[in-house]
Amino acid sequence: MLRTLMPADNFAFCNGADARIAPDGQAIVFQQTTRDLLQDRRRNVLMLRLGDGDWQEIPGSVGVHLARWAPDSRRIAYLRHANALHELVVHTIATNSETVLATSATALRELAWSQDGKFLAYQQRELTPLPGWLGLATPPEGAQWAAPIKLTERLVWQHDTVGEWPEGCFQVFIATVGGTTAPRQITSGMWWNGMPHMVSSGLCFTPDGRKILMTGTQRADWDRKPSDIDIHAITLADGAVEKLTDFPGPVARPTPSPDGKYLAYTAVEERGLSHQRRKIVVLPLAGGTPLAGGTPRTLTEAHDISIDEIAWTADSQALLATYDIPGKRALARFGLDGSHDVLTDDIGPASIEMPYSGGGFSEATDGTIAYVRAAVDVASEVATIAPDGTKRVLTALNANLAQQIGGFLPAEMFWTDCADGRQVQSWLVKPRGAGPHPMALLIHGGPFAQFGERFSIKVQTLAAAGYAVLYSNPAGSTGYGEDFANSLHDRFPGPDHDDLMRVVDAAASRPDIDADNLFITGTSGGGVLTCWAVTHDHRFRAAVAIKPVVDWQSWVLTADMGATGGLTWLGHDHPWEAAAKYRERSPLTYAAHARTPTLLIAGEADSRTPPTEAIQMYTALKLAGCEAALLRMPGVSHSTGTMRPSYFAAEISATLGWFARFRKNS
Repeated sequence: MLRTLMPADNFAFCNGADARIAPDGQAIVFQQTTRDLLQDRRRNVLMLRLGDGDWQEIPGSVGVHLARWAPDSRRIAYLRHANALHELVVHTIATNSETVLATSATALRELAWSQDGKFLAYQQRELTPLPGWLGLATPPEGAQWAAPIKLTERLVWQHDTVGEWPEGCFQVFIATVGGTTAPRQITSGMWWNGMPHMVSSGLCFTPDGRKILMTGTQRADWDRKPSDIDIHAITLADGAVEKLTDFPGPVARPTPSPDGKYLAYTAVEERGLSHQRRKIVVLPLAGGTPLAGGTPRTLTEAHDISIDEIAWTADSQALLATYDIPGKRALARFGLDGSHDVLTDDIGPASIEMPYSGGGFSEATDGTIAYVRAAVDVASEVATIAPDGTKRVLTALNANLAQQIGGFLPAEMFWTDCADGRQVQSWLVKPRGAGPHPMALLIHGGPFAQFGERFSIKVQTLAAAGYAVLYSNPAGSTGYGEDFANSLHDRFPGPDHDDLMRVVDAAASRPDIDADNLFITGTSGGGVLTCWAVTHDHRFRAAVAIKPVVDWQSWVLTADMGATGGLTWLGHDHPWEAAAKYRERSPLTYAAHARTPTLLIAGEADSRTPPTEAIQMYTALKLAGCEAALLRMPGVSHSTGTMRPSYFAAEISATLGWFARFRKNS
């Protein structure tokens, strides 16, 4: 007998990420995430498949967060975090055994093999002690003093999910695989590798193995322009540093061609806009350094797309790259000859809680590609693309749950004409049955991000509870070109809200939708728009605003990215320079107009949208006489994909409960 999907089923889901095919194409490994009901934690492990055999969990891989194949296809290096330690591990396939090459009390990140498979490069956080001018006393042995005080002198000093950054930076280390010597540190001094939520730092060996390429900056005022980073070559023999690029914006993903003739990377030309295309640039090399007189060439100039992950084909004649298109993530081949061939458009993200974009790929030397596939009714499955284009799905991670509930629900995609000539893409996931159904608008965050034809635990659970779930990509969404995204530059919120209301009107006019039972919810930027909607419109019967921003002045001055990316979104004006604009754009300003019962949800460890934002809106609504409630989640940061499973289940159940309190009986 079939049953209904429930919020508690959040624990039953399994998803895959970072599918990596061995260079020889004979094995695949991916990170599998399950949700432990007893421990209330996500459990990340590596799953390995040899040939056409069964999937097997790699022993000791619990806590993995990054894995890479050795060039010989016989070993896998990975980083894991377990028992409060960070470790670099090499797993040998033939013996099913592991070797721990490095152990650290501080974080490890990035991972790269040398082409001969003898060395591994990685980054390790190096802490800087508190300065002597503080005059701190030293506790006597055995004393139980309070936690140490914290000091920062930087504009950028915190990051969501990480918390407050310790003073210091990440340094590059080289570990010898199979050797007995300790890893060797090859960088020193101050390095800044870019904002983690903006730029991937990138780390790789040059083909001759003599140098490490990494992105970063050593400028003393990095905190004033944290995305102004370039590629540097570090000579392993003596640690000499050579700056290879000098670009007005963030440069990332340094990727030498297999033949050593080119260096590819991604670059954003800084123009002060909220959304700027990330392009593929190719630079001629000679001996591992830029060719004298060589001119960088942009491969994607003719395409209004923003590149994410890149990799060379084995013949060094083309680059594979992922990027967003309307509602999807594509993988394409960009030839040095100017050719452009799309290989697939169903790349799926690592997280399945919400239908956001994301996801990468890997390629074997014969051209076979591995990736994680997703669709509205497919949570995430490991898949391959053969050199002839044939696709093959290798997993069925949620087959049992899907069978119990009669399958996951599909979506109907439609377009709506909006202001300024925009066409806005939307999806409607309907419950089973004829309707008319109550409808819930689910708004994405960012605001420069996109929803799409991808799976979402929240969408499926709301629909299973009887709500038609509407989600959309209004002004500011990515994947529709620079102009579409920048229609929200220095205008948030505003055009996006207007687009969404037109989409709601279009969907609510359908006979299978109950126009008297409309609801609204969103997280982060979607929380902003939820608060904006209830203070500007009264069509919704109830609202749930999750981790919103309601006062741009307080947010810019307290959030982890407020003083960097936040200022860009607000046209680079400081709060004291444009006080009227800050008030005009803040939902808090209009709280007295609210009539919609609103539930505010905040994560108490959220530094992206601090909990004080939701608290302010809650208090304002109460003072204004609007029905409101405030739900706080201890220890929860901003990212939905890192929440403990019980908290995400609670978020969904609280949303359904709040909607049900104010739902009009048919």
